[in-house]
Amino acid sequence: MKKITLLMLIVFTITSQGQNKLLSSITQYYNGSSWENSYGYNYEYDGNNNLIAETYLNWDNGVWKIWDETTYTYNASNKVTLEVGQQWNATTNTLENSYRDTYTYTNGNLTGQVAEVWVNSNWVNEWKNEITYTNNLPQSALFYNWVVSQWVLDSRETLTYNGNNKITTDIGEKWVNSQWVNEYKSLLTYNGNNQILNNRNAEWDDFNLLWKENYRTDYVLDATGNRISETDTNIITNTIYKEEGNYDTSSFMSSFAHPFKDKSGLDYLFEDFPFVNKILSTSQYNFDTATNSYNESGRTTYNYNAAITLSVERTEIANTTINVFPNPTTSIVNLNISNAVNIDKVVVVDITGKTVLRQNQNATQVNVEKLATGLYIIEAFSGNEKFQTKFVKQ
Repeated sequence: MKKITLLMLIVFTITSQGQNKLLSSITQYYNGSSWENSYGYNYEYDGNNNLIAETYLNWDNGVWKIWDETTYTYNASNKVTLEVGQQWNATTNTLENSYRDTYTYTNGNLTGQVAEVWVNSNWVNEWKNEITYTNNLPQSALFYNWVVSQWVLDSRETLTYNGNNKITTDIGEKWVNSQWVNEYKSLLTYNGNNQILNNRNAEWDDFNLLWKENYRTDYVLDATGNRISETDTNIITNTIYKEEGNYDTSSFMSSFAHPFKDKSGLDYLFEDFPFVNKILSTSQYNFDTATNSYNESGRTTYNYNAAITLSVERTEIANTTINVFPNPTTSIVNLNISNAVNIDKVVVVDITGKTVLRQNQNATQVNVEKLATGLYIIEAFSGNEKFQTKFVKQ
């Protein structure tokens, strides 16, 4: 039997793990004669297969460029607690803060969300919601806006359920002149397997004092529960958009790390999880009323083997070095980088190539106390520059 070296084992582990992760997606549009790249995403995960980074890339003059990035932090129950959005500044070649959402839970249920925006180098409140439950089912949510220096009540949602604990009605109201005023309503219907068939939406007509349907979504599922098609109809503008899915029915999506995982417990409150089997691609269609037919306008391909390569790679600078101390460490790693470089992201990778920790902020210190004992690579990023070294966690 051929001897398997440690190096071969590491290479095999990295390869096999890459195949078990959805690493990127590319969306193209049809220009009338050929398909052209439009935008794409790169996905990164932690050791529990939670999505920790989603980088949006734009196809610009034949190359991929970063547009923005969203990162996620989770609690011990793998529920998202913090979502941070950053936008790429092409002048400084850095990601800059844009927004962040903080999630709170009670007994495992999402009970609140606070949204902030980055203004003048500070986080500023924007809006928040508070969710109440009955028998572990969300019943209502109150929404507040931050005005000057206090939270001001803005709106509320109220849900009703059928005997199978599936939502049948969602009513939205605005708080106007100290009273609740109708704003919108959604009606959801299901098949005999409790799978959603359609979601009809209406807005309140103040003049005629009635609900007026303005939008609807219809779903078609296969026998397994995969979403074969989703058709969105704007009744006001008489425009119809449809998306169809293509699957590998020999594999289940649960076997892969993927970005569609429910992060909060309520991500799929108003719809079913769409991909039971491994999603390979989706096709997008616009309805042509003149020909009474659908025209394919876009397509998205999901890649389980490789991330999208940027036009400008983050590269190491020969005259700049990174040192970490103490090394070995039991908890804190301090970073010392020459030439006074500003760090905008720190990533810790284990020997299999798996990202185990990510810190998206200017940082010279990283807490690795929760990592298992072993050898790690720490990567520090400054714009398109990357600096890396190794450390040992005791």
